[in-house]
Amino acid sequence: MPNRLIALLLTLSLTSLAADARQFFRYKDAEGQTVINSSIPPNFVRNGYEIIDDKGVVLREVAPQLSDEEIRSRRAEEQRVQDARAQDAELMKLYRSPADVDRAMRTWLSRLDMEIRLKKNRIDIMRSQFNELQSRAADQERAGQDVDTDLLVQMAEFESQISDYQTEIDLVEARKQEARNEFTADRNRMVIIYQRLHNRTWQESDSAN
Repeated sequence: MPNRLIALLLTLSLTSLAADARQFFRYKDAEGQTVINSSIPPNFVRNGYEIIDDKGVVLREVAPQLSDEEIRSRRAEEQRVQDARAQDAELMKLYRSPADVDRAMRTWLSRLDMEIRLKKNRIDIMRSQFNELQSRAADQERAGQDVDTDLLVQMAEFESQISDYQTEIDLVEARKQEARNEFTADRNRMVIIYQRLHNRTWQESDSAN
């Protein structure tokens, strides 16, 4: 091989090595001070670093490694975003606007109110029957007689049934409040979805649309 060619290859090789040698690591040490060095201690690698040339130009940036807690937090956030998108998709299947949510809420709460009225009417009827039995028992006592056992049993049954109906009413009232909260949350979200889809602020006048 001619000497000139050998010299050229050697020069190119040395030039390549010199180019590699002009790369440095820029990182922060334990005190938070920026350090530039030809190597980086292994214990600082996980904190992230930059590879720069001799002019300070960033050639490559290595992000910090996430801790186990940060990884869990990021995954949880990604799951939250995914769940929110799924919930938005379900809402858009049910409603076209916040006004649709309002109508659905009124319909559902009206049904619950009807259920409560029916139970209250039943309580009124049973109280009237209980009062009649109580009046008969009082008549027997005034006459110096022992109150009929069957009469006492019937009165106790009415009291128990009235108590049961009142418990059912309380449960329906709780369902009403829960439903109202859920519909309100859905409506608030639909306002955001509507504004995002239509690129304009939701106005109550839009409920006619």
